Amino acid sequence: MKKIILLLAALNVAAFANAQDDLSRAQDDFHADKTQDTTMCCHGRCCCKSDAELAPWVLDVNLMGGGVGQTLSNVDMNNTYSNAVNNNISGLKYTKGSSAGFEAEVGYFFGKSRHFGVGTGIMLMEQYGTMSISQFHTEYESTDYQGETFRQVLTANGGISEKLTTTNVNIPLVFKYKTQLGRGWGFAADAGALINLSMHNGYTSNTNFNYEAIYSFNGENLPVYDASPTPNPNDWIITKSYVQAHNPAQNVNTYFQQKAAQGYNVGLGVTPNSTTGHINYNSGSIGLILQPSVTYQFCDKLALNMGVFYVYQTFSNSANNNYEVTNKVGSYSSVMNSVKTADNSIYGINVGIRFFFGMLPDRDHDGTPDKRDRCPDEAGPKKFHGCPDRDGDGIPDIDDECPDQPGLAKFNGCPDTDGDGIPDNIDECPTIPGLPQFNGCPDSDNDGIPDKDDSCPHTPGLAQFHGCPDTDGDGTPDYKDQCPTVPGPIENHGCPYPPKKEVKDEDVDREVIRFETGKAVIKKSTYGYLNEMIKALKDDPNADVEIDGHTDITGGDQINNKLSNERAQSVKDYLMKHGIAAKRIKTKWYGSKHPVASNKTTTGRAKNRRAVLKLMYSNKYSDND
Repeated sequence: MKKIILLLAALNVAAFANAQDDLSRAQDDFHADKTQDTTMCCHGRCCCKSDAELAPWVLDVNLMGGGVGQTLSNVDMNNTYSNAVNNNISGLKYTKGSSAGFEAEVGYFFGKSRHFGVGTGIMLMEQYGTMSISQFHTEYESTDYQGETFRQVLTANGGISEKLTTTNVNIPLVFKYKTQLGRGWGFAADAGALINLSMHNGYTSNTNFNYEAIYSFNGENLPVYDASPTPNPNDWIITKSYVQAHNPAQNVNTYFQQKAAQGYNVGLGVTPNSTTGHINYNSGSIGLILQPSVTYQFCDKLALNMGVFYVYQTFSNSANNNYEVTNKVGSYSSVMNSVKTADNSIYGINVGIRFFFGMLPDRDHDGTPDKRDRCPDEAGPKKFHGCPDRDGDGIPDIDDECPDQPGLAKFNGCPDTDGDGIPDNIDECPTIPGLPQFNGCPDSDNDGIPDKDDSCPHTPGLAQFHGCPDTDGDGTPDYKDQCPTVPGPIENHGCPYPPKKEVKDEDVDREVIRFETGKAVIKKSTYGYLNEMIKALKDDPNADVEIDGHTDITGGDQINNKLSNERAQSVKDYLMKHGIAAKRIKTKWYGSKHPVASNKTTTGRAKNRRAVLKLMYSNKYSDND
């Protein structure tokens, strides 16, 4: 496998060198071909086409490397040994996974834009990892070389560990996608199914075992199996710990070697007779693959792929429910034989190349292939490099800014109807001769405002009034000014206000607003009058109102002055809330200085808690005057 990967890497380097030669030739061809469209080339290097202009067939060759994860289900080894006791067998784990490999795919991109396609090929991967059982100890019923029953005590020293090398061969069936992003860079992705052809697992084990024995006897001194967790003191115990505890002078290894020579199934630190082998999982499984990549287009025939990949596959195995790792000294069965299913997740990076081949397309069937056709989707004559000239002005549509109107070359194919030197496509007044600074429109009154934007095109005026004059300079243009030669406020249509008349007593209406004791809260009984006052103010925009606030004598001057002010303000707020402008309302407050009744009685004090409204009339003009 490693030799194959090195060979493919060498092929990639050779292909890249060949691509550089192609690139140089493409540059020479480009400079030699005076008809080649320079706008279709990447920063002067070689022609970087759109997806639609590239050959439809591709060959992808990728080197792949990364990590591996496995989720395993396996037989329960606690139940595979007969009448087992004192079991301590941990679960099977896969760790330290890595992967390397390659794939070769042929793909075909279809459709008008050639963004989507399909592909298939071959994928060869090798995975490296460790499959282990961290704890393995069991004691079970067995028979020795004489056919006598005894308890076999079996322990894996340091657990069980196997280094795996897995060769995985698949056929990918994928949907393909590619798109150019600009300046040679692009994006590509493959997604689809993997059909497994072979799953070959090679293993090397560094495990060794202790095989120990316990013999129990019945009343007739015949060997029997004792399933109790703790052996009977009268049992014949052939274990390392027992020998060390009861006969410390005895060499343990020598003792076990003697018993093994006599035929007993015992031994310490025994390495299996065979520590290597292979297991094949059932092939034919269906997996998934996803490969997004960034691409760089060297030229029309070659691109570089750089991306990541993810593969998911589930494999099954014909695991035997009677599976045993070992039962005789020196025997060994790989722990992979206990696996029922293995869910593989392979992930990493891929680097490779993409070759484009096949007939170059001619989508518009005009005899100019898309590679050289400046207008590959519109039929046109060869003299215009495959582009049409709809208006027949000798300027191909791709260069004609007005392709449906015959025009002049100096205006990129656009006409100049009014002959003012400004082509119609940028002339805002194409049928009337005008000035360049006004985009072809005239300025009849020479006020710097083109006629199309001038409300008074034949009278010089100001930009702020859309070209109309303001003779008296009062901010109201003449066409709205009722007094165009006399300055006046805008709200009076440009005319001055006459002075207000002096307000006389006979022009003043007086009414009273009542309040609660010690508060600025208007009594509801006076809302009717307030609403009448609001209507009167709305009906007559020439009227203003003055509000005078008063209190009774209760409390000191400081308190009463503040309270009378709050009462006047409370009435003002009510009027404003109902639509009366603040500038029409004036407030005054007098505290307890102007009583209208005696403060010695309850009735008198109630009359003094008041606000008085004065409706003021003047001679100012209304908008209707």
